[in-house]
Amino acid sequence: MDASAKYTAEVADFEGIFVKDADDKIMAHLKQSGNLIKKANITHSYPFCWRSDTPLINRTIPSWFVKVEEIIDKLLANNAKMNWIPGFVKEKRFANWITSSRDWAISRNRYWGTPLPLWRSEDGEETVAIGSVEELRTLSGDQSIKDLHRDR
Repeated sequence: MDASAKYTAEVADFEGIFVKDADDKIMAHLKQSGNLIKKANITHSYPFCWRSDTPLINRTIPSWFVKVEEIIDKLLANNAKMNWIPGFVKEKRFANWITSSRDWAISRNRYWGTPLPLWRSEDGEETVAIGSVEELRTLSGDQSIKDLHRDR
């Protein structure tokens, strides 16, 4: 699905249709092809956006991760060198947190966190980290940029 939650060409029979609007069409398609096992309504809680009070639709998006699992031993060794106050934090709370750490997704999209100021070329060959509003204005050619937190 695309950024507007519409099916893309990979789902040819439903391309361009909003995913929730396609439910009945998908059921009809499954029934016609003999692949529908059962159709029923199930009442359950569904995640809603607290900001817009609209249903959330999960989709896979590219993310940037820090390989935390690869450096847990190093993190624990450095934690052991720290002087924690209160002391139990070193061996209990923080060491336990480090020990169970998993690779960390540091990228977020515009609406659910702080996006990384990284711009990539279409071919993935070049990545540029934007360091300031002025640099963004220069590189983009858009001198009107004032608020980085507003979607355009």
